[in-house]
Amino acid sequence: MSGVTVGTRSQTPRGPRVWAIGGGKGGIGKSVIAANLAVVLAQRGSRVVAVDADLGGANLHTVLGVTARGPTLADFLHRRHERLGDIMTPTNTAGLSLINGSRAPVESANPKYSQKARLLRHIASLPAEHVVLDLGAGTSFNVLDFFLAAEHAVVVVVPEATSVENAYQFLKAAYFRKIRRAQPRDRVKAAVASAMAELEALGIRSPRELLLRVSATDPIAAEALHREARSFDPALVVNRGRGPEHRQLGLDMALACEDYFGRRVAFLGAIEEDELLARSVKERRPAAERYPDSRFVGALHSIVERLADGAEPAHGA
Repeated sequence: MSGVTVGTRSQTPRGPRVWAIGGGKGGIGKSVIAANLAVVLAQRGSRVVAVDADLGGANLHTVLGVTARGPTLADFLHRRHERLGDIMTPTNTAGLSLINGSRAPVESANPKYSQKARLLRHIASLPAEHVVLDLGAGTSFNVLDFFLAAEHAVVVVVPEATSVENAYQFLKAAYFRKIRRAQPRDRVKAAVASAMAELEALGIRSPRELLLRVSATDPIAAEALHREARSFDPALVVNRGRGPEHRQLGLDMALACEDYFGRRVAFLGAIEEDELLARSVKERRPAAERYPDSRFVGALHSIVERLADGAEPAHGA
């Protein structure tokens, strides 16, 4: 995303660095991680905007302890406010603003393509160094497109069978959404359809095999697919871990994804179960402010150091 000037305030020429916190399942702690990640980034001296993009179940304001009043994201989507920056509201954290998604009417939960495209353009021009998107659950095109628009796309998984399965499904849906953008689109679409038909007949469904098959039949389409695939760089975080086996779960998932996609999916680490986090949610205060020495906040600092500071995430994190 390229940066532009908004009003009299400007940001870095590259535009804000966008983070997206997603995952296939609800109730896994995405909003809590997104809120506290935004606080940690702001505490490091950055201007940060947290965007509640879960219009069907917005609760980022609750985690941040912000009263749900004033204009919301729905007002921007329906053009009651023309600029996204106009609906930013301050939080109790210096340097952190919130774009609230609460009180959205039902039709706002699934914005039209034109609304989504406009929102992404405005996110790219927000007066901030970092924008943190809290995404809804599921694999709708809107959720996937926000996820794919981020420089740091993080999938949250908890150590439960349903969450692990949904995380794999989410990553698979995001990957295929990504490669379908490859140009020339009609040629790529035809090559993929042909390859998929052959691979399904053989019982093979992995993206790695798909790219190999397209390479053998249409090198031009294959190169386009490879270009898109090379920029598919999500990361995994295991939330609510309770021991070494849950850290190992993240390592195993990352390796399984690498084998399936033919692309490295970085494992950023496991965030341990922390009773101080549950207490902070009840108190409507971000743990990063209320309990800065907690295990949960320490894990978030490690994630920020790896991603925001440009360090290479490692499978052995």
